Amino acid sequence: MLLAEQGASQGVPWRLAVDREVDGEALRVWERPARTCGAPTIVLVHGFEEKWSDWTPLTGHLPGGERLLALDLPWRNGSRHLWAERGSSTAWLERALDLLPAHPDAVVAHSFGATTQLELLTRRTGRPCAPTVLVAPVFRPHDQPVDARFFHEAIGRFRGVLADGLRARLGPRAERIPADIVEVMISKVRERVEPHGFLQFYAMLSRTPELPLHRITAPVLVVSGTHDPSAPPAAIDELLASVRDIRLHQDPELTHFCQLQQPDRVAAQISAFLAETAPYHNDEEAISA
Repeated sequence: MLLAEQGASQGVPWRLAVDREVDGEALRVWERPARTCGAPTIVLVHGFEEKWSDWTPLTGHLPGGERLLALDLPWRNGSRHLWAERGSSTAWLERALDLLPAHPDAVVAHSFGATTQLELLTRRTGRPCAPTVLVAPVFRPHDQPVDARFFHEAIGRFRGVLADGLRARLGPRAERIPADIVEVMISKVRERVEPHGFLQFYAMLSRTPELPLHRITAPVLVVSGTHDPSAPPAAIDELLASVRDIRLHQDPELTHFCQLQQPDRVAAQISAFLAETAPYHNDEEAISA
């Protein structure tokens, strides 16, 4: 069943709202319209080698009245990852946000996309900063030097995320597919993604300690697994110490791909955060007026 048809069967169909080619790369925005007038607009930013539709398990657990805009970005699943020749991930995210039909009331981003959104929040773009949920962000603290050991650990982490992501998208089917077939599928993904994809992942990870996190003014919520190696305890501590308005929810049962594997738990945190930060956006509009 097509995802748009799946949404229609639930009474809230997704539709392709924007389909634009920018500097040789396709940028798309999929929309699930709001059920009520004046409902908040939430933008969804997928991670590396993911798809916009990876958000649908989670959005099925949201209250349902929101207007959802899911971005389809150049680091999508199936990409050859040559997009960095024409701009950083932050530049591409900014280009996609410029195509939105409405200003977001909140941004929810996962993994590589979460770190890209975090970096964008540190920049003076002239765009109002929306409250942001960072789901399983990738972050490296200052006390981890960029050396040969870090490089090899980053390769291992990158390959592990690719494998875990494939298994998460397969869902229950992964248990019915012979293990050797799954390994072949993982090898095919690695063959396509490396080395261009790893270089972008490594570049992102290398520069996170230098991000001016003190510049972030929007409320931020981090949702992650307690044992997720993408954001070790030292990284979480640094985020908490550096971002002025930040909240943290960690759960030992959340995986790196919790938006796919534990969507109800993540959606509950997002809903609570949005309810708490709703006055922020109203105050921001009053100031800008």
